[in-house]
Amino acid sequence: MHVIGTAGHVDHGKSALVKRLTGIDPDRFAEEKRRGLTIDLGFAWLKLPSGREIGLIDVPGHERFIKNMLAGAGGITVCLFVVAANEGWMPQSAEHLAIIDVLGVSAGVVALTKADTVDADVLELASAEIDERITSSALRGASIVACSALTGAGIDALIAALDAVVAVAPPAPDVNRPRLWVDRSFSITGAGTVVTGTLAGGALGAGDEVEIAPERRRARIRTIQSHKKPVARIGPGNRVALNLAGLERSGAQRGDAIVKRDQWRATTLIDARLVVPEHTGAESYTLEEKGSHLMYAGSAETPVRIKLMGRRQLKTGEFGFAQVYLRDPLPLVRGDRFVLRDAGRSLTLGGGTVLDPLAEVAGRNDAGRIALLEKLSVAPGDDALAAIVEAEGAIEATAASLRSGVDLNDLGSPGAERLPDGVVSLGHMLMSARRTAALGAAVRESLADHHSGRPLERGMPRTALRASLGEDPDTFDALLSSLADVIEEDQYVRLSSHRVTLAPDQQRQKASLLKTIEAGGFTPPKAKELDADHELVRALADSGEIVKVGDFYLTSAQTKEARRKVRDRIERSGPVTVAEIRDLLATTRKYAVPLAEWLDQSGATRRQGDVRALGPDP
Repeated sequence: MHVIGTAGHVDHGKSALVKRLTGIDPDRFAEEKRRGLTIDLGFAWLKLPSGREIGLIDVPGHERFIKNMLAGAGGITVCLFVVAANEGWMPQSAEHLAIIDVLGVSAGVVALTKADTVDADVLELASAEIDERITSSALRGASIVACSALTGAGIDALIAALDAVVAVAPPAPDVNRPRLWVDRSFSITGAGTVVTGTLAGGALGAGDEVEIAPERRRARIRTIQSHKKPVARIGPGNRVALNLAGLERSGAQRGDAIVKRDQWRATTLIDARLVVPEHTGAESYTLEEKGSHLMYAGSAETPVRIKLMGRRQLKTGEFGFAQVYLRDPLPLVRGDRFVLRDAGRSLTLGGGTVLDPLAEVAGRNDAGRIALLEKLSVAPGDDALAAIVEAEGAIEATAASLRSGVDLNDLGSPGAERLPDGVVSLGHMLMSARRTAALGAAVRESLADHHSGRPLERGMPRTALRASLGEDPDTFDALLSSLADVIEEDQYVRLSSHRVTLAPDQQRQKASLLKTIEAGGFTPPKAKELDADHELVRALADSGEIVKVGDFYLTSAQTKEARRKVRDRIERSGPVTVAEIRDLLATTRKYAVPLAEWLDQSGATRRQGDVRALGPDP
C-alpha cells in the first residue's frame, strides 16, 4: 500500500478534494468545520480502479499550522499537490513544494482544483505556471489534472492519474526494522492507548513487544487496525492504528515512535547532508550556524544547533555537510529525511538527509570525517557499513549496524562470507581488513620477540599477549582463531614455527638433571635443591619430560612407573592407603602424600576416605 499526502496553499481545496475522492471528511474537529480551515491532520482511504488501496493524509495549508503539516508529510510516499485554478501559485505552494523536495517525495500528481470557477484560458495559464514552477523540483513531469470537488469534473481523470503513479512507485522497503512515528494518540475507555501513524521499515503483529521511543517505555500491541479493519499483522507502507497494552498514564504522544525492542537507539547528534533549495518561497536564504532552527523528522519536532563542516554558511541552491545537535533525542536511521525551519522568520529553509545517526563530535575541518560523509552520502548500505568500519578501524557490531542502517542478519551472521569486502568480524566487533592485518602483525611480532628472548619457553602466556594488544577477551580469542600460523596450547600462544631447541651445554645440563632426579628414585631432591637453570627446568616441565609433584620433580618415566605399580597393586589387592603407597614406592611419607594426591589428580587413582581405589584413567 502507498500513503498519499496532500500539499498546497491554504484554502485551495485539499480537504474538499479528499472528501470527494474518498467520501470521508478528513476534517475531524468542530473548529475546522466552523472555520472551513484544516487545522490538524486528517485521514482517509480509497480503493483505486486497479484494486489497489491507498491511504490519504490531508495536511493543513495555512502557514500557522505548518508544524502539523510537517507531522503528516514525513510518512508519505506519493504527493497529491493541490493548486486552486482561481488563485494560482501562492506562498505556501512554494513552501510545501520545498518540503516535498527535501523529504525525497518524487512521485505525485498535481490537482488543479476549482476548475469550475475559471474559464479555459485562465485554466491553461494556471496549468502552464504550475508546470514551470515544478520543473526544477522532484515533481517535474507530474501529471496536472484540472478538476472540481464541487461538480466532480475531472475527478475520474485524477483518480486514474493517481492509479498510474502508484502503479510505478516503488513499494515501501522492508528491512525488518519497523518504526511508526505517532501522528495521533488517544485513549478509549476499556481499551487503553491507541496510536496512529504510517508504518515504515518492517512489519508489526498483534502480540509484539514494542518500545515507545525515545523514552524506551515498554508496551505490547493488543490489536491492529488499518482503515478501520482489524488485521493480525501488517507490513510497511500502511496507515496503522495500534492499541497498546501495558502503558502507564503517560501513554504516547505525537513525535514518539513505536519500535521493536533493542533495534533502535535514540540520538542527540547526527551527521547530515543539508540542502537549501531554491523554491522555498523566499527569494534567497543563507543558512548560518547562528539563529534558531527547528528540525522535523517523522512526526517529531525539536530545536537543533547546526555546525557546518568545512564551511561557515550555505546559500540558496547549495548543499553541504553538518553536525546537527538535537535538543530532544530521536530514533533516527541513516537515510532519514528531515526538514529545517528558521524559527525566528517562520520559514522553511531546507532540510537534509541523515548520514550517521550516532555521530561523534568532530572538528569543523576534520578532513577524515568530511571524507567519510562524502562516502556515506552516495554509498548503498553495504558500502556504507564498509566505510564506517574502515573509518573507525574497529567498531562494535551493533553500533555499526545502527549507524549504517544495515541489518547484519540480512548479511548472514557477523563473520559470514556476505560481509562487505574489507570488513572482518572478530567476536562482537567488526574490524577493517587493515586494522585486522595490523593486529595480526602485532601478535606475530610479540610472539617472535618472546621466542627470541625466552627460547626455552613453550610460548607466551595468553594473558600477557592480550594485555599487549589491549583487546577484550572476545575479540582477542576470535583474532587468534583467525591466524593460521599462531597456535594456542593450554594458556600459552606460540608461532607455529617455534620449537624449543636446547644448545649443547643445555643438553648436558638436561642429562645431568634427569640423572639426578632418577638417582633419587621416589625420594628425589626438592625442586629448590636442584642445581639447574630455572628456564631449563620450566622448558622440561612444559615438554612433559619432567613432572611437578608437590615440591619436587619426577621424570616422565618415573611417573609412568608410579602409576603402573600403584594400579597393579590395587587390581591385585584392592584399595591402598598412603602408607602402602609409601612402602610400594620405597619412599617416605613426606613424598608419599603428594604422590598420592598427584595420582588422584592424574586419574590413576580415586580417593575413597583414607584409601585409594582405581581411577578412571588407566
